[in-house]
Amino acid sequence: LCPTYVSIAGLGAIAAAVMSSADSALLSASSMLAHNIYRKILRKKATEKEVVCIMRVSMVVFGAAAAGLAFLSNSVYDLWFLSGELVYALLFPQLCCVLFIPNTNTYGSAAGFFFGFLLRLLAGEPSLKISPIIHYPGCSLVDGVYIQLFPFKTFTMLLTLGTIIAVSYLVAFLFKRNILPRRWDVCSVIKESEVSVPLPEIDEQAGLQINIVYINPIEIHT
Repeated sequence: LCPTYVSIAGLGAIAAAVMSSADSALLSASSMLAHNIYRKILRKKATEKEVVCIMRVSMVVFGAAAAGLAFLSNSVYDLWFLSGELVYALLFPQLCCVLFIPNTNTYGSAAGFFFGFLLRLLAGEPSLKISPIIHYPGCSLVDGVYIQLFPFKTFTMLLTLGTIIAVSYLVAFLFKRNILPRRWDVCSVIKESEVSVPLPEIDEQAGLQINIVYINPIEIHT
């Protein structure tokens, strides 16, 4: 519908916008992996050079994974909807815990994330040609594709939320009761309680009284 030079300019603008969004997503994912996981949990004494190297390697890995998903899927809309489902099932419980349940910790967050992700994969995904292993009530085969009529996405979200809360309280209980040694607390979620040291009581009768005497040398008489 447009002249050639207009089409080239339009496609160039769209490609620039897509590449800008893609490299921003890769940079944010690699930054979170390098700073929040590698530096704060795996290697707390990591130097800036190590963090930069981890960021570069993770960008290559995440980029290869994204390219594999793009070649595996037949529609970009399916990937878009899948990303929304993953945000709802995996990240929404994390947000609820951050805002309303302050006693949750890193161990519960990690356990809930991986457990929810596993449940989501076991439910199958037609866009990625993944057959369901867990057949929820109402699962039927239509034209060679399994259709889950059960609201398994909301069910996965609720299970993820429950896993975060349960694991967080369980780990905190085990560490506080010294059932698990404190040296295993690699995420440092259990803080050592501050011990208030009371000031020693001063006995007024045993106190020393200091008298300061000012002497004017002019008024001294022999």
